[in-house]
Amino acid sequence: MGTTTYTGAVRSENGFSDITKNSDTGVITTNSTYGNNASVGGTLVVNGTTKLVSAVNSKFVKHVGLATGVTVNSTAGDSPTIATFVQPANTIITNIKIFCVTAPVIGSGDIGYEVGTSSSGAQIVATQADEILDAGTTVVVGNVTLTALVLQTQDGTTAPASVQYSAVARNIFCNITNTVNATTAGSFTFIIEYVQVA
Repeated sequence: MGTTTYTGAVRSENGFSDITKNSDTGVITTNSTYGNNASVGGTLVVNGTTKLVSAVNSKFVKHVGLATGVTVNSTAGDSPTIATFVQPANTIITNIKIFCVTAPVIGSGDIGYEVGTSSSGAQIVATQADEILDAGTTVVVGNVTLTALVLQTQDGTTAPASVQYSAVARNIFCNITNTVNATTAGSFTFIIEYVQVA
């Protein structure tokens, strides 16, 4: 079938499906759907990387974002590849995990992390110098580190806004730190869960 271009809205009472037909068997495979309950399925390819489409962009639905390719520095300090995640407007970050994609190798020492609203900042997740690795030399591929979000003042006379909430889109910086030199940079992915509230 050829490509058709419309200037007006395309409407359907029963949703839309993207399919693939096997040229040998004629079997139809559904790749993605958009139904009357606004569900989106399938995969999204960004810069050659396949990512699961897990949620529709609507109020109070959990979304997942990734900050990828964060490596351990060859010398002690901050990652040379601090990754940026763009937090959408009117969202609250609810959870951040760190996944080891490629194993780093360091002299016996520590690997930690921080997440902030500025490069090398720790406003979202406080600096933890040794929670990924404590006096060791490597991290196993598949390791998942659970982080703790910074909490606003509780039980105060004035309750401030949570630092995890943002009314406008903003950059969130994800950093890996190390206390001794690395011979293999490794790679980590930050998995950021957030909820749209408006």
